[in-house]
Amino acid sequence: MAHPKFFLPFVFGLLLAATGVHAQNPGPNAAQNPQAGRAPVRPPARPAEPAPNCLVSEFRAMALGTHDLKERGTKAAEWLRRNVAGCSEAQLRIIHGNRTNWLGNADSMQLTSQIEGALEARLKNQPEQLAQLFGAAPRPTPPASETVRASDTAPRPAPVVAPGTPAVVQGGPVVVVPPAASAGPVSGPAPGPGPRPVPAPPGATPPAEKKPELGKYYDPAMRKVIQDYYTANRGNGPCPPGVIFKSGRCESPTTNRSWKIGQAIPSSLTLSELPARLVEALGVAPKGHSYVLANGDILLIADDGKIVVDAVLDLGQVAPRP
Repeated sequence: MAHPKFFLPFVFGLLLAATGVHAQNPGPNAAQNPQAGRAPVRPPARPAEPAPNCLVSEFRAMALGTHDLKERGTKAAEWLRRNVAGCSEAQLRIIHGNRTNWLGNADSMQLTSQIEGALEARLKNQPEQLAQLFGAAPRPTPPASETVRASDTAPRPAPVVAPGTPAVVQGGPVVVVPPAASAGPVSGPAPGPGPRPVPAPPGATPPAEKKPELGKYYDPAMRKVIQDYYTANRGNGPCPPGVIFKSGRCESPTTNRSWKIGQAIPSSLTLSELPARLVEALGVAPKGHSYVLANGDILLIADDGKIVVDAVLDLGQVAPRP
């Protein structure tokens, strides 16, 4: 029988050997889960998106300053997604009313739906204004700068008045029927007064005296005059001369415009005069300013320094001939 003095070291050696084998073979669970025992890794926190900041001037500058059509539409959609929640009703109405003028052919049903959806949320307790937003509002009286067609001012029968009574015709002179004119039978209908000019509303500023502001000179009526003129004088092609048919629209032949509102026209840009009949319909340009045509865009420029004051893109966005 072995002495205890020699047996204890032997047992101790067996224990150390068993421990080493276990350390080299941690078992199936450790092999299947190498991350066992480690602290979980958390993904980095996403930066908080800035609060909505609705500035109409920022939207307008972004739209007019981005000449690439696709980029302009993308930027407008992103701006609306980020800021439309912070817009007031008045700001949304301004953007909604000017989106075609500022975005040009980049205006789309998606952008219109974003703006109208935000307006609808603010008008949910105002049924009359909500109906006006999505209904057919009556056409307002055209201002003095809008062209009046002969068909809109057809002659009307003369009013029947008593002898000596002033007959007042709006926009025309005061006519007094003398007593002798009423003697005897009337042998046929009286001739009508003929076409009458539409009087300017009280306090309206004539086009020649209108003070131009950057990006604010061409009002909706003037843009409609431009659109109507080129629609009636488009020629035989699908689009008027000066613009081309592209992506289902009449667009400028260049996608990267070299001019910018508030800056001088580059010397390399070729300019031409507007047709005389269109200038007559628009009215005389403000003193010290001129209308010019540049690659399908109608610009108002200051004669001193050739600074671009305002613009109508793509000949007023004339619809192509079907």
